[in-house]
Amino acid sequence: MPSQETRSARLPVAVLRRAVPVRMWGGKGCGTPCDFCRVVVSDTDVEYEIEAELDGQRVTLHFHPRCHDAWKAGREPPAEAVAEPLKQAAGSEQP
Repeated sequence: MPSQETRSARLPVAVLRRAVPVRMWGGKGCGTPCDFCRVVVSDTDVEYEIEAELDGQRVTLHFHPRCHDAWKAGREPPAEAVAEPLKQAAGSEQP
């Protein structure tokens, strides 16, 4: 997965869902398109900048606040969070 500086195409939603946030900053927009809706986050808008881990690389994501909330709500849970309920369900089955 290319870094923010070298990628120009929009990341598909399925790829964005795998991104794991590492750090977050908020401030006025820097004129970069939002990684969720692709509308430019202008200098009159609030922007959330997220440093995230994606497929073993660090990427910088830019969001409007509402787009960040939508992205966060749609993120895939960590593998451990999925594996634990599966283990519990498997252990509760009666032969």
